[in-house]
Amino acid sequence: FMIMKTKHFFTCLLLAVCFGPAGLMAQNQGEAQVSGDTIQYGPLDLWGVGLKASTDGVGFELVKGFGERINLRLGYASLNVPYSQAVQQEDIDLNAAANFKFGGVSFFVDFYPVKNVIHLTGGIMYNQMVHSITITSLSEFPFGDIMVPPEDVGFVKATLTPGTRVSPYMALGFGNTLSRQHRVSVNFELGALYYGSPQLDLTGDGIVGPLASEHNESVIMASIAQYQWFPMISFQLSFRII
Repeated sequence: FMIMKTKHFFTCLLLAVCFGPAGLMAQNQGEAQVSGDTIQYGPLDLWGVGLKASTDGVGFELVKGFGERINLRLGYASLNVPYSQAVQQEDIDLNAAANFKFGGVSFFVDFYPVKNVIHLTGGIMYNQMVHSITITSLSEFPFGDIMVPPEDVGFVKATLTPGTRVSPYMALGFGNTLSRQHRVSVNFELGALYYGSPQLDLTGDGIVGPLASEHNESVIMASIAQYQWFPMISFQLSFRII
């Protein structure tokens, strides 16, 4: 019996000597360690990428997690929506060609008061929004007793840009932009982007060029000055790579 216990002791000792250092090395090489009930993450932990679709465009984000409740996101999104429509104004056929450009570079911070469920987001975006519309004539234009052909009528163009290019952002999110337990996570956000009073630039040429006057520009700007927030709805699919 004593011999069996001695053999068992030496067997355990041999296993500890052979595999103990390897086990310690494996533990030291792991970046996330457990301390009590809290997981401690190293600088190489919690990195991911996200694919995002929102009212501000389609793009991607680089996500870095800190601890259990904070994520940082650096992203880019873009969206161009061309639109053209023929309209009739006082028996004159006109064409309205518009282009709506959204998107920009963003830096957001997520804080999770309820882990993995609800988060508050704040940050800034370099806003690349530019909306433009160009009005041209499709039919002859009466000018006194003369009928001016469409190509000589000219155009009027309106270009709308944000009041500030660096736009603050705030949102309430549901889900997680970078899960600690799973490789894949989803996130849904409701927020708003502040871009200040929109700036309008009117240009024109030809017979209709005088419509792009400073007076008309100021009248239009006064009517749209109140629209300083842009609603943001987004859905994101994230993949934790480390």
